[in-house]
Formats: sequence, C-alpha cells, structure tokens
Amino acid sequence: MFKFLETQKYPVILLALGVLLILGGFFELKDLTKLQISPYPDPHYFIASIGLVFSVSSAFLYLFDEVTFGWIGFRKIRKLDNGITAKLSNTNINIRFGMLEKLAEASEDSLVVLPANEFFDDECINDKKSALGSYINHRFTNQTKEVKDAIANGLSGRAYNEVEKEAGVLQKSYGVGVGVYVKKLLSSTQPLLFVSVTTKRSGEGLRADMSYIFEAIKEIERIVVDHRIDSLYVPVLGSGHGGLRKEVSLFGILLAICDLVTKPGGHHISDFNIVVYQRNNSDKPSISKAVSKRLLRIATGMYS
Repeated sequence: MFKFLETQKYPVILLALGVLLILGGFFELKDLTKLQISPYPDPHYFIASIGLVFSVSSAFLYLFDEVTFGWIGFRKIRKLDNGITAKLSNTNINIRFGMLEKLAEASEDSLVVLPANEFFDDECINDKKSALGSYINHRFTNQTKEVKDAIANGLSGRAYNEVEKEAGVLQKSYGVGVGVYVKKLLSSTQPLLFVSVTTKRSGEGLRADMSYIFEAIKEIERIVVDHRIDSLYVPVLGSGHGGLRKEVSLFGILLAICDLVTKPGGHHISDFNIVVYQRNNSDKPSISKAVSKRLLRIATGMYS
C-alpha cells in the first residue's frame, strides 16, 4: 500500500489519509490481515473531522492541478468605480462597464479604438446601435459625412482587393486588422483608430472570427508604439454586427492584450481599457460582471 502511495500525486495521498482518518474516527481496526473492524461506541469526531478536511483539500488540489486552475496564477482583481482591473507587467488591464463615448470623454489624451468592416463604408457608422455609430453620432452629431471623408483620406494610397461584397456587387476591401489613425478629428482632440474587424462576402454575410481580434490588436499595438500612446479604450470588438459571441470576443481581446504587454521591450501601455456595453447602472451589462471577472482572472493568470 505504501509503495502504491509513493507513486501517486499529492491529492491522491491526501485523499487516502483523509479516508483512513475518517474511518479511524468511527471504527476500530481489530485485525488488519482479516480486515476486521468494529464501530467505536464513542466515535472520535476530532480525528474524523481532520480526515474530512484532508479529503476536501485533496479534491481542491486535484481541481487546481488537473482540471481547471493548475495553469492559472492568483492574479489579484480589484474593483474600479465602473469596472474591474488587474495589473500585468505594469499595465492596468481594465474592464469598464458603460458606454464608450461617455467613458472615453473623461480622458481626451486616450486613444479610442472604433471597429469597422473591411470596406470602411458607412454601413456601421450610421447605426447608432453599433459601437462605431454610437460613438460617432454622439461626439460628431450631424457630421458623419466629414468623418467618412477623414477615413477615406486615411485610406488613400492603401492596397486593396476588389471582392464580391454582395451578389453582383464588387467593392474595395482593405482586409481585416487594418487601421486608419486620426490624431485630431474635426473639433475633437481625442485620437481615434478605425480598425477593420469584420468581413462581408456574397453568400456569407457580415461576420467576425476570433483570429480577426488578434489581427486588430496587432494593429493597435503598431499605432500605440508609433505614436507613443499610453492609454486607450476598446469596445468588445466583432460582437455586434460581426456576430462573434461577446464572451468569446472579450476573452480573445484579453489574451491578445496579455500577450502584448508581457513581450520584452517595446512601448509601455499604462492603461488598456476594454468597454463592456451597459446603457446605465440600472441595466445589465452585455457581459455579466461575474463572467467578465472570471475571464480577466483566467487571461491574466495564464501570463503570471
């Protein structure tokens, strides 16, 4: 028996000891060779309770090592006034609950990332239910034409391919993970980055994939480094018209950010804010706070 235990992991050993102590608290072993046992008239509850603690601890250690938590560090998650945060490589990775256009107003020096499609056309910019449309129509009321002109100017000279967007309709595609950086748009001093995270093809419709999220974060990294940006706001990319599950998108963004900020060298980002849409405090956020906290802990813990 002891030779068998020597070959086992700690949870198994702890469980074996726990079971023995529980049995030892209630039963007397008269003959080990014949396995003759008899119950104590007065059970030793203290011994049995220690065995129970050992057994429960073994189950926790098993889960920690084998099932879910073994590869996750104990990254501390702290509360913010409007969200949660974890620190990784001197970068505060924040998940904030609210509306992008309102949260970003308080930080004019921060870069705001706005999702677009591969064509950078006006399908989303006029839709107030999208992150792009909501932000533009809030900050640049009745100026969408001027905004589109600024985007078109930023795309001037960029490589593109003509693709069949819809049946019989060809349009210029700049690809996914392509960004248009605008340092000052109209009367605003807040820098903006329009980045493509969705595609549209005849017979497929508008969609986003997890890989597009990583391409978008790479483009964000390039812009942040080139322009020495320390703080930025990013919505949950690809989860609106792109159809990507919101929790999947958030987790993808978190993983990409963690990979970015833990790379050696490069430009330091002080605050990376991910905005989970919540209309007001009385409404539920599009991703629950409990799930957001779990995803933040898992992602940052993987890079501990």
